[in-house]
Amino acid sequence: MRLSEEIRLPTPRGQLAGLRFAEPVGPPVLCLHGFLDNAASFIPIAHFLADLDIVAMDFPGHGHSDHHHPAANYHFMDYLADVDAALDALGWTSCHLVGHSMGAAVAALYAAAAPERVRSLVALDSLGPISEPPERGTSRLRKSVHSLRAGPRRKKAYSSIDDMIRARQANSDLDDESARLICERSITRRESHYEWRNDPALYWVSPVLLTEEQVLHYLRHIETGVLSLTAAQLAPVGSEEKVKSRAAAVRHGRHLTVEGDHHFHMHQPGQIAATIREFILEQERHFATAP
Repeated sequence: MRLSEEIRLPTPRGQLAGLRFAEPVGPPVLCLHGFLDNAASFIPIAHFLADLDIVAMDFPGHGHSDHHHPAANYHFMDYLADVDAALDALGWTSCHLVGHSMGAAVAALYAAAAPERVRSLVALDSLGPISEPPERGTSRLRKSVHSLRAGPRRKKAYSSIDDMIRARQANSDLDDESARLICERSITRRESHYEWRNDPALYWVSPVLLTEEQVLHYLRHIETGVLSLTAAQLAPVGSEEKVKSRAAAVRHGRHLTVEGDHHFHMHQPGQIAATIREFILEQERHFATAP
């Protein structure tokens, strides 16, 4: 397995944590994980990408990164500023982005917002964020207010890491090895028990989601090359119609369906890494020869 080292990225938005993989060579690649996952979800594919300089970041409230202030919330759009701050802290003027799930959604909008900093985009099982029809807006707004009144969830105590792994698997497609990788980075030991590191405030209900029309607008304004890989087993929030319309909105896109489920990049890392590597190196050649 390719070795990794813990890194800390001081930013004006708080300290971000992550993993940088040994012997950083080649094009810079920033990896962005999914909701309630962390940087460790990219360990399996990093093993097969030894000729890329890979940093996998923990989003705020996840893994080893700082939590937001108790009076603050986790707005999806704020993650774009976290990506921008991470690039500044790394000293990278631009990079290739690889995102999974929520991380892929963040990466897509960041590519639209800051095209000068994104050499290419690889989106794993999410091309753009979750959307919602405008007529559901009031219902969502009410749920958000109720969730604010209720406050963050209390952290549950677990007697063992294995119990926590089983709890994580109950709500995901993760196999034993993948679940352990993610969980071990998301767990903290107390005197008599274990708890999740993740900020309970992450479960806050957002008052606003983008409409599908807004998502398509952003996707049309991604200027770089895009590789999107979608699991054959669609997520509950997805649909074939939405996958096709979003793919069609991307001007410079390559779109593939992958056998497997949502965490296919962890369950079949060799195959996925080979596809990612070929695409990034191709895009890097275009970047290097651009005027």
